Amino acid sequence: MQRTNLPIVPMQLDSSIAIKISMGGSMFQERTLMGRSDVWHKIKVLKGTQYHKETVLRAILAAIEPAEFIPVKYQVSGEDTFFLARNCAHALDKLCKTNLIIKNPEGDPLILVVTLGFASAHDLKINLQPLLLTALAKKYDPNNKTLDLEQFHKDPDMSKTAYCPLTQQRTFTHVMKLIKTAIATVEHLNLQKNELFSLTPIEANTFTSIKYLDLRHNNLMSMEALAPLKNLCILKLWLDGNPLCENYCSSKQYVESVLKYCPNLIQLDGVYISTSGLPLTYTNYFKNESKEELVVKFINHFFNLYDHSDRMHLRGLYYKNAFYSMSFGISPSVAHKKNLTQFSTNRNLLKTADPNKKRQHLYYGQDNILGGLKRLPRSYHVRNSFVYDLIFDDDKCLAISVSGLFKNMSKTSQILSFNRTFVIQAGPDYEYNIINDQYHIDSTVEEISPTSIETKISYDELVLACFSISEKKELLKKFVEVTTLNDDWSQTYLEEANWNIRKAISNFMKDYKSSAVPTDAFSR
Repeated sequence: MQRTNLPIVPMQLDSSIAIKISMGGSMFQERTLMGRSDVWHKIKVLKGTQYHKETVLRAILAAIEPAEFIPVKYQVSGEDTFFLARNCAHALDKLCKTNLIIKNPEGDPLILVVTLGFASAHDLKINLQPLLLTALAKKYDPNNKTLDLEQFHKDPDMSKTAYCPLTQQRTFTHVMKLIKTAIATVEHLNLQKNELFSLTPIEANTFTSIKYLDLRHNNLMSMEALAPLKNLCILKLWLDGNPLCENYCSSKQYVESVLKYCPNLIQLDGVYISTSGLPLTYTNYFKNESKEELVVKFINHFFNLYDHSDRMHLRGLYYKNAFYSMSFGISPSVAHKKNLTQFSTNRNLLKTADPNKKRQHLYYGQDNILGGLKRLPRSYHVRNSFVYDLIFDDDKCLAISVSGLFKNMSKTSQILSFNRTFVIQAGPDYEYNIINDQYHIDSTVEEISPTSIETKISYDELVLACFSISEKKELLKKFVEVTTLNDDWSQTYLEEANWNIRKAISNFMKDYKSSAVPTDAFSR
């Protein structure tokens, strides 16, 4: 029974008191405070600074399952850390059953001390609703009707105040309700890397508009977890990286099992499955899924630099002895009529039977390559048109083929197709350099209007930095020197600014002037 009219008298729980509660001791006052919904409880982690915030919170939430709470205001106090939680009697009871000693997969057990009734909810008002709504609005693309909730709990603005992993069913359900009521139509929902084991909240909120659902890298154990999707018209589904994928010895069994729950499916894990009687067709191909992230990051980084107004930003990406060749599939006469002579005159791979003559037309060396690239018109490559193929990978060298569409940003603003094959070589400090670049340009199969492709990225605002581990350490060291913040807070600011130190310092100054940086952020 909650007694919200009683005055708040904080009480401390340590392991000895927790044992008494878990063994059924009366402990009337403690149990009364645990049951009150109008108070905040403080949960301190002794020597919590030894571990990353997420490591600590994930371990505690795993210990209280299936009970739940939302940790807020995670802070450092000397060697310890602490956070607040409320309306969580069941969770506190589960903590008592652990004797306030939590298993830690990354080191020694976590020792907790709980202060029941630390503060009144009336005096300490923390409203999570606006934070959630802001995070959802930021992640929604109304033009494509896409909602990207990948690693939702890591949203930089929300995570400063609250830790809201969707693996907690109450949080997941609440977020789904907010989407239903506050966000317009969602056709493409990305739920990657949220450790989901159940999709019930999707069914409960009847998201009939969802056509594309990305569930990669979650904890879905069996295909029955897809039962909540039965009444939805899912056309494309991604399940890679879930334990359920290991339950099938053939692709046919896997596809048939999925179709029981998503009968309208056209594409599964990027493979077209509705081609009756024909082999499965892959949109992208990665023999080793672990290299997919590396390839996509490299390609996006390259074209961010390539599409910039100054292609000299590509300096350092090519190996000093790299080769580059370009071929052009449109005849010179047609190219002249369409004002594409900048491409045809820069073609440097000629049709010749003499291999010695052929080689002399290749660009060799970084400076020559950059000179050739600078002579090509400015471009905008359409990222969502990219199709990837990892042709070769021996951990030292990767051969990557990428094809798609790009807009020629000259006066004609035409849409052309391209294929680019890179051979990249691993170097020190996890850096890769291009040793061979083969570039082919052609017309599109059908006419595409330039106005149908919206160039959303401002070229001059593109993030040009892709820092190595050692470079990030140097940036972190410099940021700590300038701001006097501790390493954790400094890294957070740098990550939110994509390691743009000027932007990170600017964001810090804004927060500091508005008193949004706690004093604990400066403790070492």
